Amino acid sequence: MRKIKSVFTTFLVLLFLSSFAKAQTEKLDNLAACAGVVIGNGAVDFYLGDEQSFDVAANIAYSAYLSEVFSGGYQQNDLQVADQILGGNVDKIINAHNTENFTSDVYEEVVGCYRALAKQLMEGAETIINNQSKWNELKNTSIETLKRMLRAG
Repeated sequence: MRKIKSVFTTFLVLLFLSSFAKAQTEKLDNLAACAGVVIGNGAVDFYLGDEQSFDVAANIAYSAYLSEVFSGGYQQNDLQVADQILGGNVDKIINAHNTENFTSDVYEEVVGCYRALAKQLMEGAETIINNQSKWNELKNTSIETLKRMLRAG
């Protein structure tokens, strides 16, 4: 009987840990998706000649996203998937603009993502302050790389 209890307890602990890990990666993925939407919207502004709006959007998006990346202890595999989600959503918003499909639903998604990122910025304020020097160069390099890519297109 004790062995059954031990196995059952182990099973419950593993189930809890896997659920917790899934919830953590889900948060990362959602932040990556919203960061991509906001950067994509900023890219549209960039195409329309407003580089400053792009800089602000990218700064907000990367700061929120990286605050989760640096606080989460994620595996490299999870970070790679999240980066792909971010990039895919940048493309999605740019494509919506380029194909004249930037509908009110897309606009609402952009607004919702700004809200989600603002919430993350408030929740991750301590992480942002404590780690800003670690990722500031990464963030700035990423923003400059994106601008180079946008200029080339």
